[in-house]
Amino acid sequence: MTRFYMMFLLCLTAIANAQLPHTLTQVARNLDSGDAYDIAFGGNNIIFLANGFSGLRAYEYDGNSLTYKSFIKDGGANGFSRGIALAADGTIFLANHEDGLRAYIYDNATFINTAHVDDGGEDGIGCGVFVGSDGTIFLANGIDGLRAYNYDGISFTNTGHINNGGSARSVAVAPDGKVLLANGYDGLRVYSFDGLSFTNTAHIHNGGKAQGVTVTADGTIFLANYDDGVRVYHYDQDSLINIAHIDDSDGSAHAMNVAVGNDGTIFLANLNGGINAYTYNGNTMINTAQIDNGGTAIGVKVADDGTVFLANGRDGLRTYHYDGTSLTNISFIDNGQYNSDCNGVAISAEGTIFLSKFGDGLRAYKYDDNSLINIAHINNGGQAFDVKVFGDSTIFLANGYDGIRVYRFNGNSFSNITHTFQVGASARGLAITADSTVFLANYSDGLRAFKFDGISLTNTAHISHGDNSLKVAVSSDGTVFLANGADGLRAFRYNGTTFVNTAHVNNGHYAYDVTLATDGTIYLSNGDKGLYAYSYNGNTFTNTAQINSGGSARSVALSIDGTVFLANYSDGLRAYNYTGNAFINAAHIYEGGYGLDVALIADGTVFFANGMEGLLAYTYSGYVGIVDEYPEIITKHTLERNYPNPFNPSTNIRFELPNAANVRLNVYNIRGQLVAELLNEQRPAGKHSVVFDAADLPSGIYFYKIQSENFTRTHKMVLIR
Repeated sequence: MTRFYMMFLLCLTAIANAQLPHTLTQVARNLDSGDAYDIAFGGNNIIFLANGFSGLRAYEYDGNSLTYKSFIKDGGANGFSRGIALAADGTIFLANHEDGLRAYIYDNATFINTAHVDDGGEDGIGCGVFVGSDGTIFLANGIDGLRAYNYDGISFTNTGHINNGGSARSVAVAPDGKVLLANGYDGLRVYSFDGLSFTNTAHIHNGGKAQGVTVTADGTIFLANYDDGVRVYHYDQDSLINIAHIDDSDGSAHAMNVAVGNDGTIFLANLNGGINAYTYNGNTMINTAQIDNGGTAIGVKVADDGTVFLANGRDGLRTYHYDGTSLTNISFIDNGQYNSDCNGVAISAEGTIFLSKFGDGLRAYKYDDNSLINIAHINNGGQAFDVKVFGDSTIFLANGYDGIRVYRFNGNSFSNITHTFQVGASARGLAITADSTVFLANYSDGLRAFKFDGISLTNTAHISHGDNSLKVAVSSDGTVFLANGADGLRAFRYNGTTFVNTAHVNNGHYAYDVTLATDGTIYLSNGDKGLYAYSYNGNTFTNTAQINSGGSARSVALSIDGTVFLANYSDGLRAYNYTGNAFINAAHIYEGGYGLDVALIADGTVFFANGMEGLLAYTYSGYVGIVDEYPEIITKHTLERNYPNPFNPSTNIRFELPNAANVRLNVYNIRGQLVAELLNEQRPAGKHSVVFDAADLPSGIYFYKIQSENFTRTHKMVLIR
């Protein structure tokens, strides 16, 4: 999908949503996925990681373990963080594939995006970034070549550009100011830069594909050369001279990036081969250590104390100690896989959220009304499609071709109790009854029933009507409903040993999910045909309503007040009211990614499994919920931080009043000029929320100011286009 088409869809979505009576507001997200690409060191033991589709992450490292601190993801569906560099003042510069270059400040708690530039059109794919001693930012911008920028704290100014072919992958600056570019199949290039233009002064190509480049204080250049190993060069102001070469791969490993420690040890991130250590005597390189903990080693950096940090692709971030002869893995933090679609979400009675992620396994999260915290993870292979919670601590996972896995969860970790599978089938959907009967929608195999005795699963029944079984639900009277893909919706009676098919309906396309209301209404998410409602009399289905608001309906869930929430592939999350004979679209939000599953907790918080965008939490303005007989008493004025921030094009501003008062809420640009008057009216005591729409304003830093009685407060927000 092109960037223009994505923006066109978002514009259409905004127009359509303007007519809806309620809103969905994102309040938290966690994207434990992404390819770890590059590393930079901040102050206070903070490590920054460019983490592919998962954006930019911050970790704290205490010498023994890595602790997740914060993350930010910009650039929408195309944003893919590749390279990272820090300026002397702590500003973070991020090369964001298909999104250009971004600048951030980090306050030890949150990231704030302060500037963005995207040059080069479709050829511009930010891969690597380096900050020169004079503050010039150099961007290796893929097929678009090499660019130079000045940064004034608010915006970027492009001061130079050159393209000699190839695909700019990595950039470094030598002590003499020469700019070194690893330029893909074009090899290695050297440039001088006078502040306005680049001049190519040397070029060499010894085969392979130049991926990563670094230079030492004495001017020695090390090149990680995909399919060719590591090469060492000397630059004599006229040409590049290859003085050493080593390739320890057997053809399966690929040199991606290289770093040099203070003691001169060279470390190579070797895709599919882990990390290698070398000594260099000025003429030859000698391999002194190697370790491979899996993953796909992409980026490597060495701290001043000699700790080696490895951005290990789909395996996450690892730290190592090197003693001159061996590498020892000290710590590890797992960020999953960049292609780990968030497929299923379930919530325990105590509020723990369980997320099944294709290729990444099962994760557990705690939610504190502001953030989602990953507290446990397990991956036994398979594809992790659906997850269900039974009792307080038993978790069932429909794990694709790996079958069903059952886990105990103790609040901190998972332990696998039992496992069963059918050869050639793919476990997709689960339902569990109070008597421990487990129903499995088994793609390519049909519907199965199992008895769980706390230790093992015993298959008690099987039936097949087509081979597309995806989701299953069980009514209070024991009727089993199967969303059966291209075959539609089926109902079964189960007597403990056999299934009997009692009804079938097929309205076309693809039945993905089925959910039952307490009044007996059956809701079916039916792909491109949208959302269906049926009544069932024990023998036949009757279609009572249907709606298609775009996208492809994938999963449906109900709140306690009867609101129907639909996870809609390529269309986001929708809320509907059902009248008994029609659906009314009440709210919609689309923030990229792919809607795959949805679940709710009693207070109405909506948890949305959003494919590559991760696990998201939303509040819903139309939710009635449980009336509190003793509502919270507000005792003081407050102005909260806007959310989201940075934003594009709108953000929510919330404030509280202890008593009725006149409220003025204005927005100013960085020059102090008034750009929007949001409120100037009497408001009652209580909590209030105002949406600021900046569709007509340029990117930049803005300030919102509230004045009410003797209370005045101002906060900063950042608009990013």
